[in-house]
Amino acid sequence: MAMEITNNYSSYTASYTDTMKKTNSKAATEVKTSASTNSKDKVQAYYEQLCKKFPQINFNTNGGILPSNSGKVTVNLSYDCLKKMANDPEFAKEIEWNLSGEVAANSMVYGWAQRDGVVLGGRTVTYDANGNRQSSCGGMRTANTGNGNSNTNKTQKKYKKEEERWLKARRKREEKEKLAKKRAEKKTEEEKAVERRAERKIVNDSRRGRGTDEYTTNAIGTDIKDVTQKVIAASLGTSTPTGASLDIEA
Repeated sequence: MAMEITNNYSSYTASYTDTMKKTNSKAATEVKTSASTNSKDKVQAYYEQLCKKFPQINFNTNGGILPSNSGKVTVNLSYDCLKKMANDPEFAKEIEWNLSGEVAANSMVYGWAQRDGVVLGGRTVTYDANGNRQSSCGGMRTANTGNGNSNTNKTQKKYKKEEERWLKARRKREEKEKLAKKRAEKKTEEEKAVERRAERKIVNDSRRGRGTDEYTTNAIGTDIKDVTQKVIAASLGTSTPTGASLDIEA
C-alpha cells in the first residue's frame, strides 16, 4: 500500500511540475512578446514622427536601394539605424541634422549636373546601421550627345567631393551661428546680472537710509523756535544763522 501511495504521489508531482513548466514557459513567452511589441511600437511611433518632420523625404527602411530623382529625395535608412534613433535621442539628433540637409543637397547635385550638361539617371543616399551616410550618382550621360559619358567615375567623384565640401561648410556655418548665439545669450545674461546687482544695491542703500530723500535730524534747543531753526539749518547744510529770527504764530 505504501508503494502505491508513493507511486501516485510521484506521478502527481511529475504532472504538477510539467504543468508549472508549461505555465512558466507561456508566461515568459507572453512577457517576451509584449516587450517585443512595445519596442516595435516605439520604433513605429518614431518613424511616423520622422516622416512628419521631413515630409519632403521618402524613407525606405525595408532594405534594398531606391534612387532619388530631381523632384523627390529618397533616403535608404537602415532599420537598425532607425531603431537606434528611436532609443537614443543624441544619436537621433545627429542623424536628423544630416537629414535636414538632404533636400538641399539633392537639388544642388542636380543643379551641378545641369550646369555641366550632364543628365543623371538617379542618385542614391544610404544610412547604414551606425548612421554612416553614403551618396552616389548613376546613369550619367552628356545632355548634348546622348552618348555614354566616358568620364562617369570622374564626374561621380567630382559631385561627391563637392557635396561633402558643401555639407562640411554647412555644419561649420551652423556651428558658428550656434556659438554666436551662445555668446549673445551669455552677454544678455551678464547684463541682466549687472542690472540685478544695481537693483540690490539701491534696495540695500535704501534700507540703510542712504540714497533717499528721507532722513532723520535731531536738534536740541531752548524752545520750539530754536529747535526749528536748527532743523532748517541742518537740512540746508549750514550752521544756525546768528541773529536770525523765526516767527512762529501760535
